Amino acid sequence: MALRSQILTSSLPLLPTHSFTRPTLIQALRTIKPELPNPESVVDTLFGPGSVGASKALVERWEEEGLKAMSGPGEGKKENLGEVLRRRIEYSARVGEHLVEAYANLSTPSSTPSIPLPSLPILRALLSSIKLPPSYIPPSSPLHPAPTSNQSASSILDQISNMTGHRLPLLSIDPLGPMGYAWRIADEALYLSETRGKKPGAVRRGYWNEPTGPGPEWYTKRIGLSLVYLSSESPLLQPNSSSPINTHLPQALKSLEGNLNRYHSIISSLENTESNLGDTAGFVDFVARSIGGIARSRYM
Repeated sequence: MALRSQILTSSLPLLPTHSFTRPTLIQALRTIKPELPNPESVVDTLFGPGSVGASKALVERWEEEGLKAMSGPGEGKKENLGEVLRRRIEYSARVGEHLVEAYANLSTPSSTPSIPLPSLPILRALLSSIKLPPSYIPPSSPLHPAPTSNQSASSILDQISNMTGHRLPLLSIDPLGPMGYAWRIADEALYLSETRGKKPGAVRRGYWNEPTGPGPEWYTKRIGLSLVYLSSESPLLQPNSSSPINTHLPQALKSLEGNLNRYHSIISSLENTESNLGDTAGFVDFVARSIGGIARSRYM
Protein backbone atom coordinates (compact mmCIF):
# COMPACT_ATOMS: atom_id res chain seq x y z
CA MET A 1 0.00 0.00 0.00
CA ALA A 2 1.31 3.45 -0.93
CA LEU A 3 2.38 5.71 1.91
CA ARG A 4 -0.34 8.26 1.10
CA SER A 5 -3.05 5.62 1.39
CA GLN A 6 -1.50 4.25 4.59
CA ILE A 7 -1.58 7.71 6.18
CA LEU A 8 -5.23 8.26 5.25
CA THR A 9 -6.26 4.82 6.53
CA SER A 10 -4.41 5.31 9.81
CA SER A 11 -5.98 8.77 10.22
CA LEU A 12 -9.58 7.50 10.28
CA PRO A 13 -9.48 6.16 13.88
CA LEU A 14 -8.09 9.55 14.99
CA LEU A 15 -11.00 11.58 13.62
CA PRO A 16 -13.17 11.53 16.80
CA THR A 17 -10.32 13.19 18.72
CA HIS A 18 -8.26 15.08 16.10
CA SER A 19 -10.92 16.05 13.50
CA PHE A 20 -10.44 16.50 9.73
CA THR A 21 -7.22 18.50 9.98
CA ARG A 22 -3.66 18.43 8.77
CA PRO A 23 -2.27 17.58 12.25
CA THR A 24 -4.32 14.36 12.09
CA LEU A 25 -2.32 13.24 9.06
CA ILE A 26 0.94 14.20 10.77
CA GLN A 27 -0.02 12.21 13.86
CA ALA A 28 -0.90 9.18 11.70
CA LEU A 29 2.43 9.44 9.85
CA ARG A 30 4.33 9.54 13.16
CA THR A 31 2.52 6.36 14.17
CA ILE A 32 3.42 4.60 10.90
CA LYS A 33 7.01 5.84 10.60
CA PRO A 34 8.27 7.20 13.94
CA GLU A 35 11.80 7.34 12.60
CA LEU A 36 11.05 10.18 10.16
CA PRO A 37 12.81 13.37 11.30
CA ASN A 38 10.42 15.81 9.58
CA PRO A 39 6.91 14.36 9.04
CA GLU A 40 5.46 17.77 8.14
CA SER A 41 7.56 17.99 4.98
CA VAL A 42 6.39 14.49 3.98
CA VAL A 43 2.74 15.55 4.41
CA ASP A 44 3.46 18.66 2.32
CA THR A 45 4.92 16.47 -0.44
CA LEU A 46 2.03 13.98 -0.45
CA PHE A 47 -0.93 16.32 0.11
CA GLY A 48 0.36 19.76 -0.89
CA PRO A 49 1.29 22.71 1.31
CA GLY A 50 -1.27 24.24 3.62
CA SER A 51 -4.29 22.65 5.21
CA VAL A 52 -6.91 22.70 2.42
CA GLY A 53 -5.55 19.84 0.31
CA ALA A 54 -4.74 17.65 3.30
CA SER A 55 -8.14 18.16 4.93
CA LYS A 56 -10.03 17.53 1.68
CA ALA A 57 -8.11 14.29 1.08
CA LEU A 58 -9.01 13.13 4.59
CA VAL A 59 -12.69 13.95 4.09
CA GLU A 60 -12.74 12.11 0.75
CA ARG A 61 -11.25 8.94 2.31
CA TRP A 62 -13.70 9.15 5.22
CA GLU A 63 -16.56 9.46 2.71
CA GLU A 64 -15.33 6.45 0.71
CA GLU A 65 -15.28 4.31 3.85
CA GLY A 66 -18.76 5.58 4.70
CA LEU A 67 -20.12 4.27 1.40
CA LYS A 68 -18.64 0.85 2.22
CA ALA A 69 -20.23 0.97 5.68
CA MET A 70 -23.69 1.28 4.12
CA SER A 71 -23.62 -2.31 2.87
CA GLY A 72 -24.94 -4.97 5.24
CA PRO A 73 -23.70 -8.52 5.77
CA GLY A 74 -25.86 -9.97 3.00
CA GLU A 75 -23.66 -9.81 -0.08
CA GLY A 76 -25.39 -9.61 -3.44
CA LYS A 77 -28.89 -9.16 -2.05
CA LYS A 78 -31.21 -6.18 -1.95
CA GLU A 79 -31.46 -4.35 1.34
CA ASN A 80 -33.99 -2.15 3.10
CA LEU A 81 -33.51 1.50 2.18
CA GLY A 82 -34.10 2.71 5.73
CA GLU A 83 -31.52 0.31 7.19
CA VAL A 84 -28.94 1.36 4.60
CA LEU A 85 -29.30 5.06 5.42
CA ARG A 86 -29.43 4.32 9.14
CA ARG A 87 -26.03 2.65 8.94
CA ARG A 88 -24.64 5.69 7.10
CA ILE A 89 -25.93 8.16 9.69
CA GLU A 90 -24.50 6.01 12.48
CA TYR A 91 -21.17 6.10 10.65
CA SER A 92 -21.27 9.91 10.54
CA ALA A 93 -22.11 10.06 14.25
CA ARG A 94 -18.87 8.26 15.14
CA VAL A 95 -16.81 11.38 14.47
CA GLY A 96 -18.76 13.26 17.14
CA GLU A 97 -18.87 17.02 16.85
CA HIS A 98 -16.23 17.02 14.10
CA LEU A 99 -18.85 16.34 11.40
CA VAL A 100 -19.14 20.13 11.11
CA GLU A 101 -15.49 20.22 10.01
CA ALA A 102 -16.24 17.68 7.26
CA TYR A 103 -19.08 19.86 5.94
CA ALA A 104 -16.83 22.92 6.07
CA ASN A 105 -14.23 21.14 3.94
CA LEU A 106 -16.91 19.99 1.50
CA SER A 107 -18.03 23.61 1.10
CA THR A 108 -14.50 25.01 0.67
CA PRO A 109 -13.50 25.61 -2.97
CA SER A 110 -10.17 24.23 -4.11
CA SER A 111 -9.05 27.69 -5.24
CA THR A 112 -9.97 31.22 -4.20
CA PRO A 113 -11.51 33.26 -7.02
CA SER A 114 -10.42 36.87 -7.45
CA ILE A 115 -11.03 39.89 -9.66
CA PRO A 116 -8.56 42.56 -10.85
CA LEU A 117 -8.46 45.66 -8.72
CA PRO A 118 -9.70 48.80 -10.52
CA SER A 119 -6.99 51.04 -11.94
CA LEU A 120 -9.07 53.74 -13.64
CA PRO A 121 -7.42 57.18 -13.44
CA ILE A 122 -10.76 58.84 -12.73
CA LEU A 123 -11.39 56.51 -9.79
CA ARG A 124 -7.95 57.15 -8.35
CA ALA A 125 -8.37 60.92 -8.76
CA LEU A 126 -11.66 60.76 -6.85
CA LEU A 127 -10.19 58.60 -4.12
CA SER A 128 -7.13 60.84 -3.74
CA SER A 129 -9.42 63.77 -2.88
CA ILE A 130 -10.99 61.82 0.00
CA LYS A 131 -9.10 62.32 3.24
CA LEU A 132 -9.72 59.60 5.79
CA PRO A 133 -9.99 60.45 9.47
CA PRO A 134 -6.99 59.38 11.55
CA SER A 135 -7.16 55.94 13.08
CA TYR A 136 -7.58 55.62 16.82
CA ILE A 137 -4.35 56.01 18.79
CA PRO A 138 -4.21 55.63 22.56
CA PRO A 139 -3.63 58.90 24.42
CA SER A 140 0.07 59.78 24.45
CA SER A 141 2.19 61.91 26.66
CA PRO A 142 1.53 65.70 26.40
CA LEU A 143 5.19 66.12 25.48
CA HIS A 144 4.77 63.77 22.52
CA PRO A 145 1.37 64.33 20.91
CA ALA A 146 0.00 61.68 18.59
CA PRO A 147 0.73 62.40 14.90
CA THR A 148 -2.17 63.18 12.62
CA SER A 149 -2.89 60.99 9.60
CA ASN A 150 -3.12 62.45 6.11
CA GLN A 151 -3.62 59.08 4.43
CA SER A 152 -6.07 59.08 1.53
CA ALA A 153 -8.34 56.37 0.21
CA SER A 154 -6.19 56.16 -2.91
CA SER A 155 -3.06 55.29 -0.93
CA ILE A 156 -4.95 52.56 0.93
CA LEU A 157 -6.08 51.14 -2.43
CA ASP A 158 -2.44 51.08 -3.54
CA GLN A 159 -1.43 49.21 -0.40
CA ILE A 160 -4.15 46.59 -0.90
CA SER A 161 -3.17 46.24 -4.55
CA ASN A 162 0.49 45.61 -3.66
CA MET A 163 -0.36 43.07 -0.96
CA THR A 164 -2.76 41.03 -3.12
CA GLY A 165 -0.89 41.13 -6.43
CA HIS A 166 -3.33 43.66 -7.94
CA ARG A 167 -6.27 41.27 -7.45
CA LEU A 168 -9.13 41.31 -4.98
CA PRO A 169 -9.85 37.86 -3.47
CA LEU A 170 -13.52 36.92 -3.20
CA LEU A 171 -14.91 35.01 -0.27
CA SER A 172 -16.92 32.11 -1.65
CA ILE A 173 -18.28 28.70 -0.75
CA ASP A 174 -19.06 25.65 -2.82
CA PRO A 175 -22.76 24.86 -2.22
CA LEU A 176 -22.55 21.84 -4.52
CA GLY A 177 -20.05 20.15 -2.20
CA PRO A 178 -22.55 18.97 0.46
CA MET A 179 -25.16 18.26 -2.25
CA GLY A 180 -22.68 16.08 -4.16
CA TYR A 181 -21.82 14.31 -0.90
CA ALA A 182 -25.53 13.55 -0.28
CA TRP A 183 -26.07 12.56 -3.95
CA ARG A 184 -23.35 9.88 -3.74
CA ILE A 185 -24.91 8.51 -0.56
CA ALA A 186 -28.37 8.46 -2.15
CA ASP A 187 -27.05 6.77 -5.29
CA GLU A 188 -25.34 4.04 -3.25
CA ALA A 189 -28.42 3.56 -1.07
CA LEU A 190 -30.70 3.13 -4.09
CA TYR A 191 -28.23 0.72 -5.66
CA LEU A 192 -28.17 -1.44 -2.51
CA SER A 193 -31.96 -1.36 -2.11
CA GLU A 194 -33.12 -1.59 -5.74
CA THR A 195 -30.45 -2.51 -8.28
CA ARG A 196 -28.12 -4.94 -6.53
CA GLY A 197 -29.01 -8.53 -7.29
CA LYS A 198 -30.62 -7.84 -10.64
CA LYS A 199 -29.47 -9.82 -13.63
CA PRO A 200 -26.79 -7.98 -15.59
CA GLY A 201 -27.69 -6.87 -19.07
CA ALA A 202 -31.34 -6.18 -18.31
CA VAL A 203 -32.49 -3.26 -20.45
CA ARG A 204 -35.15 -0.93 -19.19
CA ARG A 205 -37.88 -0.36 -21.74
CA GLY A 206 -40.58 2.24 -22.14
CA TYR A 207 -44.28 2.01 -22.93
CA TRP A 208 -43.70 1.17 -26.61
CA ASN A 209 -40.98 -1.36 -25.66
CA GLU A 210 -38.19 1.02 -26.65
CA PRO A 211 -34.87 0.84 -24.70
CA THR A 212 -34.58 3.74 -22.26
CA GLY A 213 -31.83 5.07 -20.01
CA PRO A 214 -32.11 6.95 -16.72
CA GLY A 215 -35.28 8.98 -16.98
CA PRO A 216 -36.95 11.59 -14.78
CA GLU A 217 -37.79 8.95 -12.18
CA TRP A 218 -34.08 8.05 -11.80
CA TYR A 219 -33.06 11.65 -11.13
CA THR A 220 -36.12 12.44 -9.00
CA LYS A 221 -35.39 9.59 -6.62
CA ARG A 222 -31.76 10.61 -6.14
CA ILE A 223 -32.48 14.30 -5.69
CA GLY A 224 -35.28 13.56 -3.24
CA LEU A 225 -33.24 11.05 -1.26
CA SER A 226 -30.28 13.47 -1.17
CA LEU A 227 -32.48 16.08 0.48
CA VAL A 228 -33.85 13.43 2.85
CA TYR A 229 -30.35 12.49 3.94
CA LEU A 230 -29.09 16.07 4.37
CA SER A 231 -32.15 16.94 6.46
CA SER A 232 -31.79 13.79 8.57
CA GLU A 233 -28.07 14.26 9.20
CA SER A 234 -28.41 17.96 10.09
CA PRO A 235 -29.09 17.29 13.82
CA LEU A 236 -25.57 15.83 14.04
CA LEU A 237 -24.20 19.31 13.21
CA GLN A 238 -25.53 20.79 16.45
CA PRO A 239 -23.13 21.50 19.34
CA ASN A 240 -22.15 18.23 20.94
CA SER A 241 -20.63 17.15 24.23
CA SER A 242 -17.16 15.65 24.54
CA SER A 243 -18.57 12.17 23.93
CA PRO A 244 -16.86 10.37 20.99
CA ILE A 245 -20.31 9.40 19.65
CA ASN A 246 -22.57 12.26 18.63
CA THR A 247 -25.27 12.66 21.30
CA HIS A 248 -27.78 13.85 18.68
CA LEU A 249 -27.86 10.45 16.95
CA PRO A 250 -31.35 9.46 18.26
CA GLN A 251 -32.77 12.74 16.94
CA ALA A 252 -31.13 12.17 13.55
CA LEU A 253 -32.51 8.63 13.28
CA LYS A 254 -35.99 9.83 14.22
CA SER A 255 -35.74 12.55 11.57
CA LEU A 256 -34.64 9.93 9.03
CA GLU A 257 -37.70 7.81 9.75
CA GLY A 258 -40.10 10.71 9.26
CA ASN A 259 -38.35 12.01 6.15
CA LEU A 260 -38.32 8.55 4.55
CA ASN A 261 -42.06 8.16 5.12
CA ARG A 262 -42.69 11.43 3.29
CA TYR A 263 -40.23 10.40 0.57
CA HIS A 264 -41.97 7.08 -0.05
CA SER A 265 -45.35 8.82 -0.12
CA ILE A 266 -44.19 11.33 -2.74
CA ILE A 267 -42.47 8.67 -4.87
CA SER A 268 -45.63 6.53 -4.74
CA SER A 269 -47.71 9.47 -5.93
CA LEU A 270 -45.27 10.13 -8.77
CA GLU A 271 -45.33 6.48 -9.82
CA ASN A 272 -49.13 6.48 -9.86
CA THR A 273 -49.05 9.64 -11.97
CA GLU A 274 -46.60 7.99 -14.36
CA SER A 275 -48.86 4.92 -14.57
CA ASN A 276 -51.85 7.12 -15.31
CA LEU A 277 -49.86 8.91 -18.00
CA GLY A 278 -48.94 5.54 -19.47
CA ASP A 279 -52.59 4.46 -19.55
CA THR A 280 -53.49 7.76 -21.19
CA ALA A 281 -50.75 7.29 -23.80
CA GLY A 282 -52.02 3.77 -24.49
CA PHE A 283 -55.56 5.01 -24.92
CA VAL A 284 -54.43 7.79 -27.30
CA ASP A 285 -52.42 5.22 -29.29
CA PHE A 286 -55.48 2.92 -29.44
CA VAL A 287 -57.75 5.78 -30.63
CA ALA A 288 -55.21 6.85 -33.27
CA ARG A 289 -54.88 3.28 -34.60
CA SER A 290 -58.67 2.88 -34.66
CA ILE A 291 -59.16 6.13 -36.58
CA GLY A 292 -56.45 5.04 -39.02
CA GLY A 293 -58.14 1.68 -39.51
CA ILE A 294 -61.53 3.31 -40.10
CA ALA A 295 -59.99 5.71 -42.62
CA ARG A 296 -58.33 2.88 -44.53
CA SER A 297 -61.53 0.81 -44.53
CA ARG A 298 -63.39 3.76 -46.06
CA TYR A 299 -60.67 4.17 -48.71
CA MET A 300 -59.82 7.64 -47.36
